[in-house]
Amino acid sequence: MKCLRPYLTTVLLSILLLNCNRLTNKTPSIHWIHSIDSAMVIAKQTRKPIMVDFMAEWCPPCQAMEDSTFNQPNVIVKSEKFVTVRIDVDKQPDVAVAYNGNARKYGGVGIPNMLFLSPDNRVIKHVIGYHNADKLIAVMDSAMTIFSDMGS
Repeated sequence: MKCLRPYLTTVLLSILLLNCNRLTNKTPSIHWIHSIDSAMVIAKQTRKPIMVDFMAEWCPPCQAMEDSTFNQPNVIVKSEKFVTVRIDVDKQPDVAVAYNGNARKYGGVGIPNMLFLSPDNRVIKHVIGYHNADKLIAVMDSAMTIFSDMGS
């Protein structure tokens, strides 16, 4: 039994270290919140513009943006300059209608669409459709320039 003790200790420590590594090496991602009202409060406190992603789980272009745009490191880094909100049009239809972000099947402009707002709820920019990482970065840069020009 004494011979096995160092071996068991090593095995247990290895398992613990591997699990700790998995917890601390979390893949970077955009931190989405799901409330425009909360976003407004945060935006006023941080003096950041708001980026709202209107989407739905059944929407192929929305899923394509999730899989190939929102997971790109340059998009993730750029998103930190915004308060990022994700609105599922099926789960929050009232918000989608209020901000003209609804799917065409519900009478809206279509999804995916990205709405950029100032902390005082002024529209900065609104784009509709799929955007790859480079195009979304350009849109984000444009929204940030307009926001800066607003003097907010």
